[in-house]
Amino acid sequence: MGEESEALKSDIERRRESMSGTIDAIEDRVVPSRIIERRRTAVKERVNGMKERVMGSAHSAGDRASATTDKISDGMGHAADAVTGAPQQVQRATAGSPLIAGAVAFGIGALVAVLLPETEPEQRAAAAVQPQLAAATEAMKDVGQQTLETAKSSAQDAAQEIKGSAAEHASDVTAEARDAAAHVKETAQQGSSSS
Repeated sequence: MGEESEALKSDIERRRESMSGTIDAIEDRVVPSRIIERRRTAVKERVNGMKERVMGSAHSAGDRASATTDKISDGMGHAADAVTGAPQQVQRATAGSPLIAGAVAFGIGALVAVLLPETEPEQRAAAAVQPQLAAATEAMKDVGQQTLETAKSSAQDAAQEIKGSAAEHASDVTAEARDAAAHVKETAQQGSSSS
């Protein structure tokens, strides 16, 4: 009987340890503070990874496997991972290319700037530049009008020159046609008088 109680105690202890591990794992998955900590750690790892990729340093296969294991074990936020997949593809494409990464960052910044409403200092700056912009627009209109008038004048001069040249050539062709007709007439008359 002593042996049976010892066996039962050890069996209970083993099951308690097993259940304790399972309960700890469940608790780790459902406690909000631990979920937030896992997400925070994942974001830090991604930021550090992005920084290393942009600057051109390579990860070892072990680091990549570890990061992949962490992502798989995370289990939460599959939708967030899908949304963050696009920036990771951009990161991979720009790895080791700080100029391309800078251009992408500039483009994203420009897009964000377009989406944000204007601030009061920006509105004041735009109002201050508006008279200068209007003056520059007016100057460009004047330059455009002068260019148009110059082009019209040049086109009219060229048309007159072509007209004169065409008339000259037409009179030359007419004179040559008369001469040719007279020559044919003469030849025809000579041919009929010799027969």
